[in-house]
Amino acid sequence: MVRRTKADAEATRCTILNAAEQLFYEQGVSRTTLEKIARAAGVTRGAIYWHFTDKADLFNAMLERIRLPFRQMLSELDHSTETDPFLRIRDVMIRSLEIVGQSEQHRRVLTIVFHRCEYIDELNPAVRQQEHLNNEVHDTMQRAFSRAAQAGLLNPAITPALAASALNAYLGGLIAKYLLHPEQCDLANHAAELIDGLLLGLKKPD
Repeated sequence: MVRRTKADAEATRCTILNAAEQLFYEQGVSRTTLEKIARAAGVTRGAIYWHFTDKADLFNAMLERIRLPFRQMLSELDHSTETDPFLRIRDVMIRSLEIVGQSEQHRRVLTIVFHRCEYIDELNPAVRQQEHLNNEVHDTMQRAFSRAAQAGLLNPAITPALAASALNAYLGGLIAKYLLHPEQCDLANHAAELIDGLLLGLKKPD
């Protein structure tokens, strides 16, 4: 009986998150109220408050559903023993773009983050979480580029911090562009070429 109750609670939580994700995507975050989410999910507002503290908590839970594969890849990059760090950086970045290009859920949630989210006070906790992830990405890349520099592979005119900033900004720009104009920036099929184009300029010339 307890096991079935837990399963029911998890199913309700998932239904609420799915409804919120769809409404955030269609209407934007600030125009989506908890009342609208409750109606779309077929639950009461009380059910939402049982699972989530407020809209910011719900928003952050929605983000967490797509963050796991990216965090796993960052961990792989941080613990890589590859003699050429550029190869591991390339692999992780290509896989990241391919996930966005191939996963409808990732595209929907990232569209919300990039293009449907007004950074207003009620979402500050969720925004801070997103900034924390961005900092994780930058710091992990910087450590990887530091290893590349130690191996004599990074362009000596570029510091590891600058290389990490450039790659992070490039990825963000590619994703933002793709979400608005996928026909101009095919991440699913051209991720390797898009990443190689930038890494070529960061590597030390032969």
